[in-house]
Amino acid sequence: MAIPIKAVPILTGTLADDFVRQAEENEQKPRRELSADKEKKIAEIMRRSREFVPSWIK
Repeated sequence: MAIPIKAVPILTGTLADDFVRQAEENEQKPRRELSADKEKKIAEIMRRSREFVPSWIK
C-alpha cells in the first residue's frame, strides 16, 4: 500500500514577496569563510566518521 505524499505549501501574496525579498538580501551578504584550523577539525571529524565501525560489527 502506498503512502500518500504530503502537499507542498505554496507561498502567495505578501508572504511570498517577503520570502523573495529576504532571499535576495541574503544572497548579497558576504559568505563566511572557515579558518584553516576549523577546516582541519572538520576534515578530522569526517575522516573518523568514515573509519567508524559500530561495536556490533567488530
